[in-house]
Amino acid sequence: MKRNGRPSKVRILSRKEGKKLLDQEARRSLNMSGDEFVRRWKAKKFDNPDRPEVMRVAFLLPLAG
Repeated sequence: MKRNGRPSKVRILSRKEGKKLLDQEARRSLNMSGDEFVRRWKAKKFDNPDRPEVMRVAFLLPLAG
């Protein structure tokens, strides 16, 4: 696919790659594993889920399946 005459740089991630990305971002942003983030997110255990660092990781959830 080209955009403005240049190839786009969109990359499709596998589920494994998506989980790795979520884990890396959860560790970097929230000092917890990706698995711990998913458990806490599903259990609604974040006091303020609208914080940018929480949302940054939450946006990656679809990539991890």
